[in-house]
Amino acid sequence: MSNGYFSLVLHAHLPYVRHKEANRLEERWVFEALTETYIPLLWVLEEQPEYLSWTLSFSPPLLELLNDPVIQKRYLEHLDLTMKLVQKEKKQSTQPEEQAVIQFYEERYKKIMETYQKYDCKITNAYKQFMDQGKVNCITSAATHAFLPYIETEQGIKAQILSGVHTFEKYFNEKPKGFWLPECAYSPGVDKVLAEAGIRYTFVDEETLLRSKPVPSKGIGAPVYSPHGVALFSRNQCISETIWNSSVGYPGDYDYREFYRDVAYERDYEYIKSFIHPDGIRVDTGLKYWRITGKTENKDWYQRDWALNKLHQHAFDFCHRITDYLHMNKQSYPPQLITAPFDAELFGHWWFEGPEFLLQAMKNSIDQDITWITPQEFLNRHYQDLETVRPSFSTWGKNQTGEVWLNETNAWMYRHLHHCERKLVQLAAHLSNGKGNIVVERYANQMVREWMLAASSDWAFIIEGNSASQYAKNRFQQHIERFHELNHSINNQSYNPEEISDYENEFPFLMTDLWQFFKNPHDEYVEAHYNKKTASKKKILMLSWEFPPMVVGGLARHVFDLSRKLVEQGSEVYVVTSSVEGYPEHEVNNGVHVYRVAGKQPNFESFFHWTGSLNMAMVEQAVGLAKKFDFDCIHAHDWLVSVAALAIKKKLDIPLITTIHATEHGRNNGITSPLQYEINQKEWELMDGSDSLIVCSKYMKSELTDVFSIPEEKITILPNGIDPEQIVNHSEIAFEDQTISDQDLLLFSVGRLVKEKGFQTIVEAAEILRNNGKRVKFVIAGKGPLFDELKEMISQKHLEEFVHLAGFVSDEERNEWFARADAALFPSHYEPFGIVALEGMAAGKLTIVSDTGGLREIIDHEKTGLKVYPNDPNSIVWAVEFILSNRDRCKEIAQKGEEIARTVFSWNSIAEKTAELYEGSHKKNTSKVGGIV
Repeated sequence: MSNGYFSLVLHAHLPYVRHKEANRLEERWVFEALTETYIPLLWVLEEQPEYLSWTLSFSPPLLELLNDPVIQKRYLEHLDLTMKLVQKEKKQSTQPEEQAVIQFYEERYKKIMETYQKYDCKITNAYKQFMDQGKVNCITSAATHAFLPYIETEQGIKAQILSGVHTFEKYFNEKPKGFWLPECAYSPGVDKVLAEAGIRYTFVDEETLLRSKPVPSKGIGAPVYSPHGVALFSRNQCISETIWNSSVGYPGDYDYREFYRDVAYERDYEYIKSFIHPDGIRVDTGLKYWRITGKTENKDWYQRDWALNKLHQHAFDFCHRITDYLHMNKQSYPPQLITAPFDAELFGHWWFEGPEFLLQAMKNSIDQDITWITPQEFLNRHYQDLETVRPSFSTWGKNQTGEVWLNETNAWMYRHLHHCERKLVQLAAHLSNGKGNIVVERYANQMVREWMLAASSDWAFIIEGNSASQYAKNRFQQHIERFHELNHSINNQSYNPEEISDYENEFPFLMTDLWQFFKNPHDEYVEAHYNKKTASKKKILMLSWEFPPMVVGGLARHVFDLSRKLVEQGSEVYVVTSSVEGYPEHEVNNGVHVYRVAGKQPNFESFFHWTGSLNMAMVEQAVGLAKKFDFDCIHAHDWLVSVAALAIKKKLDIPLITTIHATEHGRNNGITSPLQYEINQKEWELMDGSDSLIVCSKYMKSELTDVFSIPEEKITILPNGIDPEQIVNHSEIAFEDQTISDQDLLLFSVGRLVKEKGFQTIVEAAEILRNNGKRVKFVIAGKGPLFDELKEMISQKHLEEFVHLAGFVSDEERNEWFARADAALFPSHYEPFGIVALEGMAAGKLTIVSDTGGLREIIDHEKTGLKVYPNDPNSIVWAVEFILSNRDRCKEIAQKGEEIARTVFSWNSIAEKTAELYEGSHKKNTSKVGGIV
């Protein structure tokens, strides 16, 4: 009995090389693939065992080529010419070995012609018939086989995927359930568009799964679901390499036909000239009489019976490898699956005997008890048994990266492609608001078509490989130039019916309504409401690396609260921040326009380098927005957006205001490492290049003047704000925690678990209080690198009954803890401001803070809260004893603290003062950019 399944997947693809003029060299790619792969695979389907099925992907360019009457006519002429050459060769040959090979070709080409005419030259109809019989499951790929991770916009990805689906539906009369990602290139977010298109499954390289989070428990032994529910089937390299591997794979056997030796290069020019290119260029005729023989130039005659004998041996070995692998990797729920995807053209074109090998392997599978299954059938049986993971970017290319399609030889292409995408998004928004007509839409559709044809991954691949590279460059440049010509015609309303007809006829590809794929609700809204850049509201471009739901520290809450209050007071705020999986690229949150961007290389191991990639994406997004909105100023938050802030300021020539929330020098009490130095330098460049700086306390102002030599007049103190409604406990559920008794004095602390927050001092104080017989409970909420160290410290001191680590808590849970607590405690060693202290005060709790940084400016000791010495557990012990001895007085102090938090630190007041600063900076705007005049 079988221990699992085997799934064969072939992907058939050629770039769209149809031209008006005949005899183009590139058109022969189609003829060769038809002769050696696509028609022989039909013979496999005719003879393969019953109840056995496999998967075949047709790319849209190939579907269009195979169904083009011009291509069909030219292919018949090509076959006729080749058969005439066979007859000429037959007459002149005198060697028995050569005659045997010629006889083989004579019979083969006759069969090819018969098969092609049998299906009326429409071989996709033949594949559809076999699909209806259940012998093969056909799927499709992207419209022009674009490398999807390198497409800039979701609209562009959507256009490629949906156009591919529509093309398949046109020829197979049904929508595909599977989809071949070009180059098996997966990146997060592609699955969302696939799912929306009705795609159930696709194929990836095994590294995509092995680098996933979490790593699937079955490795590559079973498909997984992506975050959007698309099943990902992983290539099994161990099995596939027996065919793929150029040095040890079956196709390199010496008895197989030699690909690189053709009679076109063996015959005298006068003899062969009628059968090669009309311009006298020698091209392969398809008649190859030699076997691989060895690694020398000397080749022996091709012996067909020798090749068939090896083919049977290799098919047996292949099936044996499959059974061994399945036996060694037994699993259940679901059973082990080997997925073996290949380029279809490998079988027949590159490896001449490949189709027969597949047929023999199918027949051997019956005897060796191998169960073949298609991904579609696998999902029908086991859809409930699959895990969901977050896959990483990967391809089946070199090093499982995209380096073949993006490197020093072809990187120049992408700036043109991305520019075209952005133009199409803008044009679609314009047309969506009723500002077009039939003529304009015709031009728009052709613009999409030109972009698609330019975006084919083949051009970058060919240029990188330096084979037919001039053709690839010419095709790419031709489509880009036409795109801009069409766009110019639309902008100037100068339409030429003959020109557009010529473009359409030259490449009659995807002749459908394409521009609609680039519609975007946000851009339609902008086009409708902000077409004129004379609106009276101030437009603020705000940069922050974190924004809800990405919350690492207090920065996210600060930017969220400030931006929404500015909107309430009449400004328009556009926040550019980092992407969050599962959240939209653009949304309007409390009136704030939020744009989430991902770095061009999102998987940097170094956070410092990741921020650089993020900054590049921020600049691109901001410059694009500036084409729609006249921003009045930029408001940046901390060094993590410094590169973007300074670049945008220089590009747009508008004021830059920066809020410095903390510094690397302050966090670490000095600069002691190369990384800290790099961050410190970024901080200085941002401060120096800003028109105005905002800090939250006198303490921070002193730090900027003393450490960075920033002039005092450049710095404005605006404290952090608090929204009391965000601290109110609205929960109606009874709060329970079995670790806390009613007799305990409960002190609650919340924040990021890092050394500068001083939480370790709480543990030390708890040990003293326990030894003194005090019944006190400390609850520390938050996450961070210090969590495990604190946990170990609590365990070693046996303080589990006195200190509780609550971990990450939601806003609602935080509010419940505040409601239950007797006091709030924040013993930071370094704290530029301390918004959590304000939250404690706003919650009506006695708030205890370290006498350091901005915290000392918030609290008036023994009037609005208590102060303790930083890094001093005995000082915390004093505060606890003060509370126990002065409960009524502490209630009065807490009430006064709450009053201060709700009035002096109101976001309404802070937003008003921030807006005034924007106005003042707009008037002067004389600062340098990053230290450069």
